[in-house]
Amino acid sequence: MKYSIFHTSHCGSTLLACLLSKSIKTFTEPDWVHKAIDISNIEEKIKFTNSRHKEKTLVKYSSLICDVMPDLSGKKVFLYRNFEEHLRKLAEKPNFNIQKEAIFWTQRFLHATISQDVMYLQTDYFLKNRQEAVKLVCTHFGIEYIPVNLPDDFNVKENGYNHTNKPIKL
Repeated sequence: MKYSIFHTSHCGSTLLACLLSKSIKTFTEPDWVHKAIDISNIEEKIKFTNSRHKEKTLVKYSSLICDVMPDLSGKKVFLYRNFEEHLRKLAEKPNFNIQKEAIFWTQRFLHATISQDVMYLQTDYFLKNRQEAVKLVCTHFGIEYIPVNLPDDFNVKENGYNHTNKPIKL
């Protein structure tokens, strides 16, 4: 079985991957995920992605590759901010384009809704109930829950846990 985290971006997906890393071998956006983003033919992209994602591993994908979600084998979690909150969060970034970001959010959510074996996890719930949310994900995946305790102010990206080819080791 393969396990995946897909997301709408800027919603805690790297943190979720870290909190699952003791329960299952976990990768966050390895190089091959970013190579797949550049494959324009969707069938080739799906084949490439399915062949790189190893059995019994969890991959946190870039939000730019949600288009493979419906055809990717295994169980998935889709982490998302509500639409308005998502736009509000991204509005803080330079060069924010509300129309473009609204379309991206909608496309990512659409890919989740036409996928199989997806658990939806809302960001606010996840961030307020980290351990309970991780237990729910483990139940969905059918894997053992092993707690990971991180301080509330732990920044996973600043600590180098995003876009790595090595499994997360906490």
